[in-house]
Amino acid sequence: LASALVSLDFPLIGANLVAELTITVLEARSGDPVIANPVAGLEAGLVWCAFISADNTVTVRVENSTAGGIDPAARNWRVMVWKFP
Repeated sequence: LASALVSLDFPLIGANLVAELTITVLEARSGDPVIANPVAGLEAGLVWCAFISADNTVTVRVENSTAGGIDPAARNWRVMVWKFP
């Protein structure tokens, strides 16, 4: 298991758009399962996912599913990557 606790500050996300930020997680490799969760809940209308976009790099993608822009507050995120033999 590889993990990180980081602060992410997403920019204003326009209506029906996404924003992405990356996190360094050593030993993360393509195909490894990953979970990223905000330590505190996100603003209503935001949904997220996480994936390994390159070796040692996890991308967190947040989507605004509303009809107006949302500027998410900066918050801590816990990221976990499972390693299998």
